[in-house]
Amino acid sequence: MPLSPNDTAHAHSRAVEELLESLRVDSALGLPEERVEEMRARYGANRLPEPKTRSNFLRFLDQFNNPLIFILLGAAVLTTVVADASEAITILFVVIFNAVIGYVQEQRAGARLKAVKALTAPSARVVRSGVPATVETGDLVVGDIVLLESGMRVPADLRLLLTTDLSVDESTLTGESLPVVKNPNARLIPETTLGDRITMVYAGTTVRRGRGRGVVTGVGEHSEIGRISRGIADAEESSSPLQERLARFGTVMAVGIAVVLVVIFGVGLLRGYDALTMLTTSIGLAVSAIPEGLPIAVTVALSIGVYRMARQHAIVRKMNAVETLGSTSVICSDKTGTLTRNAMTTVMVATDDRIVTVTGTGYEPRGTLLDDAEFPVTPQDNTPLDWTLRIGLLCTESSFRAGETGARELVGDPTEGAMIVAAEKAGMAEREWKRWQTEVTLPFESERMYMVSTIESREGERALLVKGSLERVLAMCNREHRTEGIVPLNQNWIEERTAQFAARGLRTIALAYRPLGSGERPDPAHLESMIFSGIQGIEDPPREEARQAISDALQAGIKVVMITGDHAATAASIARQLHLAGDREVRTVTGAELENMDEGTFEERVERIDVYARVAPEHKLRIVRQLQRRGHVVAMTGDGVNDAPALKQADIGVAMGSGTDLAREASAMVVQDDNFATIVQAVRYGRVMFRNLQHMVLYVLTTSAGGVLTLMTTVVLGFQLPMTAVQLLWINLVTDGTSTIPLAYEPEHGNSMRQPPRSRREGLLNWQMGERILGSGLIMMLGTLFIFETALDRHGYSILSHSIPESELTYARTAAFTALALFQIWNVHNSRAFHHSIFQIGVFANRPLVAVTLLALALQVAAVELPFMHPLLKTTGLEMRDWWLCIGTSLALVVLVELRKLAWRAFDRRRDDAGPVV
Repeated sequence: MPLSPNDTAHAHSRAVEELLESLRVDSALGLPEERVEEMRARYGANRLPEPKTRSNFLRFLDQFNNPLIFILLGAAVLTTVVADASEAITILFVVIFNAVIGYVQEQRAGARLKAVKALTAPSARVVRSGVPATVETGDLVVGDIVLLESGMRVPADLRLLLTTDLSVDESTLTGESLPVVKNPNARLIPETTLGDRITMVYAGTTVRRGRGRGVVTGVGEHSEIGRISRGIADAEESSSPLQERLARFGTVMAVGIAVVLVVIFGVGLLRGYDALTMLTTSIGLAVSAIPEGLPIAVTVALSIGVYRMARQHAIVRKMNAVETLGSTSVICSDKTGTLTRNAMTTVMVATDDRIVTVTGTGYEPRGTLLDDAEFPVTPQDNTPLDWTLRIGLLCTESSFRAGETGARELVGDPTEGAMIVAAEKAGMAEREWKRWQTEVTLPFESERMYMVSTIESREGERALLVKGSLERVLAMCNREHRTEGIVPLNQNWIEERTAQFAARGLRTIALAYRPLGSGERPDPAHLESMIFSGIQGIEDPPREEARQAISDALQAGIKVVMITGDHAATAASIARQLHLAGDREVRTVTGAELENMDEGTFEERVERIDVYARVAPEHKLRIVRQLQRRGHVVAMTGDGVNDAPALKQADIGVAMGSGTDLAREASAMVVQDDNFATIVQAVRYGRVMFRNLQHMVLYVLTTSAGGVLTLMTTVVLGFQLPMTAVQLLWINLVTDGTSTIPLAYEPEHGNSMRQPPRSRREGLLNWQMGERILGSGLIMMLGTLFIFETALDRHGYSILSHSIPESELTYARTAAFTALALFQIWNVHNSRAFHHSIFQIGVFANRPLVAVTLLALALQVAAVELPFMHPLLKTTGLEMRDWWLCIGTSLALVVLVELRKLAWRAFDRRRDDAGPVV
């Protein structure tokens, strides 16, 4: 029989009797055993679908499908032709190393759906054919009557039938840390969002308190957690901007090198050069131009970023995420625990038509009470403020203890913890605990929405204390405590303060008391003539460091969006306190409003929305996809199961360290301290890393341009070749092989957060880099040919001569070879910055680069002056005057590039002041 969704559709808003009738189930007897297989066939099994898999071999082969990899493989073949196999082996090692890294990252994908399954309960208590039984969770079917109790994990989606003080931790689904009080008799509309469905409990959530009975309405892939599982499978794990840029760069390089190879070889033949000589020269030049060190340099650069982020509590699970963070244009952040402290705090106390502000946040009793003029307030005995704080302190079932790490740990309800801390800040807690003995007369239950305690002092004073919702507490009161004494209740000021608290997004708790006469027995069933003392306004306060981090993000052109399961008023209040929207008003959209918004309207509005409140999991995925369609690079934070699909869909998923295993598996980065400021700091590191990567590309291409332009000019104009193919390969080894990677250690120059995010379409190269590459290449070419010509001229020859003795030609080529090598050794320091002088950023600021510069110089001297190197590289020793000539000529590159940077700064001073120093 096919699935009939009408049987369980909108179960949260349907009457229990109607739902049971449609399923043909008796709430007392449960499902008859003979109907279990029928319901399983009709509605499916309570098992999540297995992920689709590809063979490991195919996934490994995919890692080689990259233009840059094709170039490297070509370089390995060409190197074997003109030199030996040692460098080819090195290149192949780089290729395989990168492939293994990519393969290992892909292997993690299957772990995400496994993490979903780990959330399901192993067994469930049911009633079938009138008999209670324990069955495996996988054997549950729609229509089963399930029994719940404290500590159990909910095994399937249930419509509640009966509850006793039932509260459920739904943080894995909604992201909100406070347990949800359930009420099976509440009347809800079909459009009620997930976080407000108090008539339902969902698979994977945990019962925190109480008991309940419910009928199964969703199993397996048709449950809420099953829909999340499908969302993970359907979410597209987009390629990172770095992957796209490297792919484009590889394609351009492959085409460019092929063109240069053919042109030089063809022109050389036309000019009358020997075919074998031109073949080896062209191949040597091509190998020299191929940036075979770039992939490993990229890996090292990313690894450095990973290391630096780890020191700042950000654990990167995918190295490409380092660069992706630097490209981020929108951060979609959860509220609770990320932008806020996830520690409820009393921030205002209203008594006697007065407001007292409570400073300090969290559960540490550090803070003071301030009046309107911000003067400290000390509660006087038997005043409204004294009683309001006393009731919050003593009418409670919660307490604090020392945790495993020695930190203070709350045992009980976060709201009660906030009121205890408020009394401690007033300096009255120790005194009150010694003065009074307390007894919980009536525990808090969701149906009542209040609790009652009795206190008694050593002197025999006794009182009845009540705290709870404003409506229930006010209904018990006919008097209020004011400074002048006990007077008839005046609700006007109370309603005004309550509205004021609500506008700020505070949770309001009302407090009242009544002295008990000698021998009077408290009767919690008859609470009347209570004395209203005041209200406490409680919130989960924003992190101070998050406010500064948001300011930094806005300055960097990054939009911050809050996505939360909390109520709109609370979310908007926190957003205003954090200045989430800068100077303008915060714009909020609820999940219900988003549900009724078509794609066209949403696409038009998505750029202007700051806060999404009371959202469902599918809403988060929709938000991320819409932002990506608008061209944004989206970072998405989350900690719950509900966040997993959006975390996978986002360009970079950022899981909280305290979150679920599934959230961490679906993410590229884990923030150990759950702090938004850590994310923004990671963005900074990402930007610095990308700039360093551009410095690497600038250096590699500039050195390649010097060799290519030198040989191309020589061939086109018919000059003597100024160096051999082996000498070109040596330069490639000494420069690219030693100097590229240290550029990854270049520190940040200036403030990289003062420039807007990079466009996804921006490549590794830009026109400014192109101008530097061409200009520096021309300087190297002219300087190398100048040295070559000078060395030949001393022996009566020129670069146009064709019959030059071998000894004179070897000497001149050695001088040209040395000059080009020195050009490229100095050029690495030019490449440390685009517009700032190396003397401004510090010549010795990058110590690894200084070390490899000295190493490269030593290797070049060895290649020229050590006799056993002469037959290998076709070199000979140089006179000291030619060494000085090579050094002086090559240093001209540093001088000319420094003058070019000076001219750029003078031409565009404002740009230099506004943007980062790179």
